[in-house]
Amino acid sequence: MRKTVLIALAILMAFGSMSAAAQQPKKGKWVIALSNSYYGNMWRKQSVEAFEEAAKAAKAQGWIKDYVIVNGDGTQNTQISQMNSLILKKVDAICINAASPTALNGVIDQAAKAGVKVLAFDSIVSTPSAWTMDFNFVEQGEGGAQFVADKLGGKGNVLIVRGVTGSAPDQDMYKGQMNVLAKYPNLKVVGTVYGEATTTVTQAAVANILPSLPQVDAVLTQGGGDAYGAVQAFEAANRPMPIIIGDNSAEFIQWWMKKMNDGYSTYSICSAPGIGGAAFWTALAILNKVDVPKKMSLKVIPITNANAKDFSTLKPGTLASPTFTWDYVMEKIIKAK
Repeated sequence: MRKTVLIALAILMAFGSMSAAAQQPKKGKWVIALSNSYYGNMWRKQSVEAFEEAAKAAKAQGWIKDYVIVNGDGTQNTQISQMNSLILKKVDAICINAASPTALNGVIDQAAKAGVKVLAFDSIVSTPSAWTMDFNFVEQGEGGAQFVADKLGGKGNVLIVRGVTGSAPDQDMYKGQMNVLAKYPNLKVVGTVYGEATTTVTQAAVANILPSLPQVDAVLTQGGGDAYGAVQAFEAANRPMPIIIGDNSAEFIQWWMKKMNDGYSTYSICSAPGIGGAAFWTALAILNKVDVPKKMSLKVIPITNANAKDFSTLKPGTLASPTFTWDYVMEKIIKAK
């Protein structure tokens, strides 16, 4: 049974972290590793930083002996090799943000046979050997597409910016977008590019396709910095600014705040990179023999014109995200009813 945890971003992101009284971990000699398949955008970097922040705090408390972080190049083969290396190092648990929903299943099964606990988060895997923690990416894609459909009255030209190639989040968010667009035959997809959830890659991809496109009324993005890349591409091309679904980045929100003065209205949604910290604490809970659900799903709340100002002081180069603590993960994710 999949648990869905509502993360109220309007509260959590604005005020940082939330804690509840929870039993503390036992002192341990464990080593917890992070296998991150891709490090090329701000979302992944912030996620890795969240994992490391949690790991440092746990190490300082004596709850773990050490931690290991390995970042890949986005390819399945590199991550498989890195996973094999972690197994040989006899780490106790691995948190993996996977390059593919299926390609890592074999090496994860090997890890499980070797006694290594594996938690796949964000971009998850299908093997039952792993615990999983992700977001409702289909719903996330549907939310942005529905906003566009409503705003345009079901008629207009749409450019789609997909995310990290081959990843589960990209596939699910695209599915959600298509679920909605299929209901509106007069919403035409005039182009699709891969932005890798990255500002610079998205800017280049959109700039390359724009000359071949008719008027674009809306851009569906996936978060992680891609929306601001689309903004820059349209501005550089001196094209009319379409509705761009936001990426929750500081840069996009700052731009959006200025555009609001001209009546610009949009919707921004992105999974929380703080999940890197939540994954660490969950892995530690598994090692502490806590009864952790095999499947966990986190739900994010969108940013709109009504609450965008709450995030206007985000640090440049970051995305809106809560900071997850051990207490919060235990009480609101693992033990949530």
